[in-house]
Amino acid sequence: MKTAALTLVLVFLACNTLPVGFDQLERIPEADSLVLAPDTLAGYAKYVPLAPADIMYLGQDHAYESRVIIDFPIPDSALETVTSVQLVLHPADSARMGFVCRPCSVDWNSNAVTWKMADSVTHWFSPGGDYYHIDLGTGTLEGESLVVELDLDHLETLVRESHGVIIFPEDTGFCAIHSGYSQATAPRIRLNFPDDVTKTYNAVEDAHLVDTLELSSSYLLAVGSGVAFRTYLRFMLDSVPRQATIVRAELTFLPDVQYHRADTLKLGVRRLSESYSRYARFADRTSARLDYVVSPDTDSVASLDIGSLVQFWTANPDSNFGLLLTAEPEWSLMFRLRIPRTGPNAPKLNLLYVMPPEDRFIR
Repeated sequence: MKTAALTLVLVFLACNTLPVGFDQLERIPEADSLVLAPDTLAGYAKYVPLAPADIMYLGQDHAYESRVIIDFPIPDSALETVTSVQLVLHPADSARMGFVCRPCSVDWNSNAVTWKMADSVTHWFSPGGDYYHIDLGTGTLEGESLVVELDLDHLETLVRESHGVIIFPEDTGFCAIHSGYSQATAPRIRLNFPDDVTKTYNAVEDAHLVDTLELSSSYLLAVGSGVAFRTYLRFMLDSVPRQATIVRAELTFLPDVQYHRADTLKLGVRRLSESYSRYARFADRTSARLDYVVSPDTDSVASLDIGSLVQFWTANPDSNFGLLLTAEPEWSLMFRLRIPRTGPNAPKLNLLYVMPPEDRFIR
């Protein structure tokens, strides 16, 4: 009897012992999600020299103005017996734009010229380009090519005293003009002489000058090309444990498309490598890209996957200087998006992360 009782006790104890290793299996990691608003946000506009880009922009709206500047290699000898002088331009789209041409009075360089600077060291006396107050000619951009009759009385000023032509927009909106990047559609000056003799001079330098002086306010949040509109965002990640694994990190916002020349707008995210300023350095490599499709019928939320970037910041919190939202590239076909600062359409970061499993020996 005692033997039987002992046997039952041993069997009972054996049935309550788990298989070897079963109690040492790793537990399922715990997951958590967060929705974060940026604790810091700012914006600025930066002129990007576009030589040798194939498109120049002419126009104006409530935010900025873009003028076109072109220089031609016309020799003094060409002044003799000229009967007429014509400026030939090739529009790159179907937009209509009235304009006036005036002679530029200061030497400039297409690789460095901006609204403020004639070259890398010389400031314009008047931002937007210095010019003689003479109207060389007027016209309206339309069609595939346009011939503008210039005032023959001012030809000597154009050839001997000026440094090309500045074209000023007179209408609201924007249009595009082919630059000298392509010989077939380059801006040119055509001089006509007696007996049907014509001499043509293609542009040797050209650029567009964009007013960014009124766009320096950090209150403006925008992303754009042609003029490099950049938006700075920084998200505090202190609530995310350093050892967390980022499963998903989506930066989302609903932009207001203010201007575009293509239906697909390319956006990118750049990681700042130092504290934010408009001159702060940022990584050469783009952390995320998005082809944002403009839809006329529905509002389309922009969503960028920045999981690898958030994972880097989580593991290296001292490196979280924030990010820049930019166009990719910033000299692509002109567009401009406004980004809301507040409200349901403002930028937010949607996070999902998991924690590593607990140590197997912890009870």
